This record gives sequence, structure tokens and C-alpha cells, in this order.
Amino acid sequence: MATIPTFPRIDMARVALLSLGHLVIDLYPSFLAALLPVLIDRLELSMSLASLLASVLMFSASLSQPLFGILSDRIGGKNLMFWGPVMAAAGMSFIGLLPSYAVLLPFLVLGGLGAACFHPQAAALAGHFSGPRKGLGVSVFMLGGNVGYGLGPLVILAIILGLGLKSSYLALLPAAVFLLLLDRYLPNNALPLPAARTESTAEKTVDIRDLAPFALLWLIVWLRSTAIVSLATFLPTLQTMRGLSLAAGGSSFTVFMICGAVGGFIGGALSDRVGRKSMVTLSFILVIPAFYGFLHVSQSWTFYSLAILGFFFFLGEVPCIVMAQETLPQRGGTMSALIMGFAWGMAGLGVFGTGVLADLFGIERAIAFLLWLPATALALVFFLPGKKFFPKPAKTLELKEKNG
Repeated sequence: MATIPTFPRIDMARVALLSLGHLVIDLYPSFLAALLPVLIDRLELSMSLASLLASVLMFSASLSQPLFGILSDRIGGKNLMFWGPVMAAAGMSFIGLLPSYAVLLPFLVLGGLGAACFHPQAAALAGHFSGPRKGLGVSVFMLGGNVGYGLGPLVILAIILGLGLKSSYLALLPAAVFLLLLDRYLPNNALPLPAARTESTAEKTVDIRDLAPFALLWLIVWLRSTAIVSLATFLPTLQTMRGLSLAAGGSSFTVFMICGAVGGFIGGALSDRVGRKSMVTLSFILVIPAFYGFLHVSQSWTFYSLAILGFFFFLGEVPCIVMAQETLPQRGGTMSALIMGFAWGMAGLGVFGTGVLADLFGIERAIAFLLWLPATALALVFFLPGKKFFPKPAKTLELKEKNG
């Protein structure tokens, strides 16, 4: 089977540009979590209705990603990456101006579709430009997204607390800047040809034996994503109910995501050496006591516990994405979309379920229930095939080929 040509070494400049784009695009979805306490009060929403907003955003941002992944594998270029920031910024930057719940919903759908446009193609290109160092390259790419997702609340809160809720449209600026950089520094002639033009008939056949471990991997990612997204969505609301200010609640979200970004970068880089499955297993082992600690620490320790929890939660993020890409390398965009998009989109069901539990039993108990999700995922990790996801270092493989 032929493989997609890659660089002999990592092209860090282009990986960094893609990471910057990931930072910008992921600023926008996190606006909703920061503004949720304001929207609950302004629109008089129940927890169920508030969680439905997050679910709509998640569904539109994620369930459509497989379609965009297939398109990115077939048409190539940077068209989808260009339209992604346009739609994401337009959909999420006008939240402060929208008068009702009904008007808010279609804007969330538009913002979510924008994120879905960008992710599959950008993730596949990050792997392409990383050469044999996929773990490191995808780590840099994901670092940008996680930092952006963490900074989003600070960006939108800085605008609305400083200039008023109706000035939220100023958040359009980061997307505009990135689009100029994308057009200038990533020409189409630097991009690989789409898979539809390069693969042979034999390469179009998908081995069912590759899909079975992928399905298990997808389930593990879904459990992990549901726990993370549910916690992140209600974290500012939970913290304000615990007595923190709106700014401190948004900062809690930022601490969780920024420390998660660091954990994701380290976990992805280490997975090139110690193996993908090892990092995923270690992540879940450490998450369980860290999550329990967050639920029971005093208010003065809440930021420290969130920092630790975020770091451990994201250690296994990049290894999961690279596992998916390595399962079917010639379909990097599609496989990335299924892991990054479809799994996260289905996590939106869990967010809605968490909101329903919060209405029934209180938000503290609803968040506590999430602890069972990483515990279940840990049990499933041991059934992943081990050898398939422990790639040998590239230098070792090259030496063996030379020695015949």
C-alpha cells in the first residue's frame, strides 16, 4: 500500500501557522461558556435550556466534521480552512446583540459549522507537515486550539465588561488577522494533492480489521470528551454558584483549558517515544483522583485543583488523534474529523444530560456524576491493541531498511 508523502523532518513554521489558526478558531466556541451565566439571567433560562445551547453548538461544530473531513480529503487546498474562521467569528461574535433564545440558536449553528470547516483539513495538514514526528507536530497544532479555547472567555469577558455586552462584535478581529496570514504564508502550491487524485483503487478499500480498534478508540474519546465538555460548559456557572465572581468563573475555565493545553502538548510529544496507548492509559489513571480532588477541595484551592485536572485530562488527547490518523493514513482528514469532531459532537448529548441532572439534583451532583466517565474509559483502554499503536522511532526503521 502506498503512503502519503511527508516531509523528511517537521516543517515547524507551517505547523505553527496552523496552530495559530487553531487558536483563533477555538476562541469562538468558548464564548458561550463564559456568557452562559449572563444568558441564564438575561433570558431567564433553566439549566436544561442553557445546556441545550451548548449541545446545539457542539452538534453543529462536530457532527458535521466527518462531512468536511471527506471534502478536505477530496478537494484539498485551503478553501475549508478559509471559510471556517469567517463563519465561526460571524456566528459567535454577535451573541451580545441577539435579543432572544430563538435568534441565538441559528447563530450558534453558524459558529459551529465554521469550526467544523477548519478542523479536519488543518489537522491533516499538521500531520503532513510533521513528517516522522507526528506526535510532536499534532501536539503543537492542538496546543494552539486548547490555548484558544482557554483564552476565549477572557477575550469576550474583557470586551463586554470593558465596553458593554453590545460590543461583542469586536471579537471579529482575531479571525480577520488570521485570514490575512493564511492567505500570505500558506500558498496552495505548498499543500499536498487531495487523496482522490493520488490514491490507487486498492487504497480506496478500507480494511475492516482497522475499523474495530478505531471504533473502540472512538468510544474512549467520546467518554473523555463528554466529561471534559460537560465540565467546561458548566464550570463558570458552577464557580459563580460557589460564590466566585463572573470574572473568576471565566478564569476557572481558562485555568482548566490552558493547563490542559500544556498537558496535551507534553503528552503528544512523549507519545512519539513511549507509545500512544501508554499516554492515554496514564492520562485516565491520573484524572480519576484529580477529578475527585476538584470536587472536594475548598474554594481557596479550586484553581490549583483545576490546573492539575486540566493537565491530566489532556495528556491523552494528541495520542488519540494520531492513533486515528495512523489507522488509515490516506484518509487523514476523515479520521481526524471522526475523532476530533464526531466524538466531540456526540459529547453534546452528554452536556444536555448533565443539564437535566443539574435541574433534578443540583449542579454539584451532576458534575460529580461525570467522574464515572473517565473511570469507564480507563477500563476500555486496556482492550486497545498494544503493538499497533507503539510505533518504532523513525531512525530505527531507516537503519533497518539500509541494512536490508
